[in-house]
This record gives sequence, structure tokens and C-alpha cells, in this order.
Amino acid sequence: MNAPRHLLALGLFSSHERAVLAQAAREAAIEMTAMSDAATARHWLSEHSASALLIDGESPEADAFAVERRAEAAHSTLPVFVWATEVSDLAFAEAFSWGADDVMQRGALNPLLSRLRQLPKEPIALPASNRGTVLVADDDRSRRIVLGRVLRNAGWSVTFAINDEDLFRFVSERSVDLVVSNTTLTQEPKALLERLQEQGKNPLFVLNTPPRLLHRYRGLLGDFENVSVTDGFAPAENVLFVSNELGRPRGGDKRKSARLLYGTAVGFRSMGREMDDYGYSYNISEGGLYVRTLAPPADDIAWLELVPPRSDRRVRLVGQVVWRRGLAKGEFATVPPGFGVQIVDGAKLDLDHWNERYEQYGGDLNRSLRAGAPPARVPA
Repeated sequence: MNAPRHLLALGLFSSHERAVLAQAAREAAIEMTAMSDAATARHWLSEHSASALLIDGESPEADAFAVERRAEAAHSTLPVFVWATEVSDLAFAEAFSWGADDVMQRGALNPLLSRLRQLPKEPIALPASNRGTVLVADDDRSRRIVLGRVLRNAGWSVTFAINDEDLFRFVSERSVDLVVSNTTLTQEPKALLERLQEQGKNPLFVLNTPPRLLHRYRGLLGDFENVSVTDGFAPAENVLFVSNELGRPRGGDKRKSARLLYGTAVGFRSMGREMDDYGYSYNISEGGLYVRTLAPPADDIAWLELVPPRSDRRVRLVGQVVWRRGLAKGEFATVPPGFGVQIVDGAKLDLDHWNERYEQYGGDLNRSLRAGAPPARVPA
């Protein structure tokens, strides 16, 4: 007989919010415990097993508590939800920087209930570390933890460095397949890469940098084949996308259009339903997109609303759900949990606007990569 599943909720919840938590747990056949302070919640977790963690995004302890959990191997795959007063790009960016998986409207029943119902019946096991060794070099502890968690869940064996010399020594002395660093720690990446090449070392190298410095470092490192410079303020899962693309065999791309990183809040609902749920776009293509969420729509036709790249107005599109990724073992390797859609319909003006914005966005990114020009900021 399976052990009972349990939701731990941390925050200062109103009586109405506690009632919503209790109702969602009851309807999802899961036990629920609500606590108001991190110390008590930390002690509870040391003695109990949770199936999911819900955090009040307004709590001053939210970020530290979430990052602490991600530093613990036992909680690396624990689903973490954040309740936000407003579901927005900023709310998603903050939650992802803490290592959370999803954001919901504070006090709303249906989004929480749908996520609880889709929790696996058994604890989520880490996949085998069969993708190789990655060195995460970052002088910020929280970023190290969150990046390490994302890559470990994708099947990488992860180790860490906290300064440039540690990075060089580790790569030169051991077999490392991927390095993820940033321009705060690696301030002279070209010199570092040249030193490594002199040692016969040429791992894949992802360099995170603030958007204002993308132009500088892309121009500086443009001659290195196995290097990618990316937005250091974007969600950690973007590093997974970049490293996957960097490691793909050259000349074997059969995609009809490029997949481009693009992050923004997405309202979605099964066709004909009344209320939107919310996710966060991960990548887009000419005829589709992938949406991060722990509650993909159950039906195969979904209505989607989002702001396209390089735009200030929303579009409503109709998508055919072509694949879903959940929380089961092995499903973290290429994308975070969510669903992919093929865009099949929509108002003509919306479809035209989406296609135009995608083409301009892709063209701008290609030109920036060739010339070292700074691309416009991708919403984080």
C-alpha cells in the first residue's frame, strides 16, 4: 500500500486561503499541513516526506527556504509551487530564481487542485547521471544550487567551483564535458579558454552574462565553436536548452524552423473552458511553442494567450497539444515539465502578428550572433 501523499504549505495564509488549501488537498486525496514560519517547516521536513511544497511568494523567507531545499539531495525533485498575488513575468522570474517549478494565482482553487492531481503517486527519483560531468562555476551560492539542481535532474553529474583558478584546475585535471560559468567569476573567458585549449581541453562552455554585456562577450568569443554566451538573468533552465543545442551534432538539424528561447507568462485553457491557467513559455518556433507548467491541459486543443517577442500586445492562439512532459523519472533531460503545442488556428490578425514577430525575433538573434550586436532583452 502506498504511503499517503502530503502537501506542505509555508506562509501567512488567510482563513480563506487555508480553506482553499484544505479543499484542494481533500479533493486530490492528499494530506496537507500549513505552517507560518520557515524554522517549523524545516523541522517538519526533517521528519516527514512531502510530495509537494507550496510557498507564499509574499513571505520574506520564501526565497531562502526554497533555495535551502534545492541544496538538499532529498528535495532536488520535490515539486515546489509559489502562490503569487499577481501571476506575471516578474513572479515567474523570482520563483524560478529560487528553484521553484511553477507559479499560481494566490488563493485560487482550480490551479492548485489540477497540480496536486497530477503529482506522481511515488517519490520522484533522479535519473541516472549518464550525460557526463558538468562543472558549475559561480561565485553566488544560490545560483550554484539552482543551476546544479537543473543539470542534475537532467542526468548530469555535477560539481562546483567558486573561482577561476578552481575552474581551470578542475577542467585541466579531470574529464569535464560541460562548463557553466558567468562573467562575474570568469572575467577573462577568452584567456581561460585559450589556457584550457593549451592543455588539450575543449569542453562545451556556457557563459552567463547580464544582457548589457551580451554584445561584448559574443564578439569576444565568436571564434570558439563549443562556446555559447547567454542571458545570465534568465531562468536556470535556459542553460539546459543552450547546452543541449550546443551539444547537438553539426549538420543534422531537420527542424523546419529554429527553436528560440523566449520567456513570458502564458495564459492557457482547454478549448471551451472558462478560466485561464498560467504557465511560462520556454521556447518558440515558427509554428509552435513549449509552455512550462506542472498542469498541462488535459484536452488536446488549447487556447493560448501571450505577448509575442518584440511586441507590446497580446495574441490569442489555438494550439494542438503534441506532447507533454511530467515529473516522472527521465523526463527532465531536455525540457522542464510542461507541454508543447503546434499552433493550428487563431484570429487572422493574431496569427499574422505572431508569425511576423517570430520571424523578426529569429532574424535579429541570428544577426546578433553573427555580428556580436546585442539582442533585445528576452523577458525573464
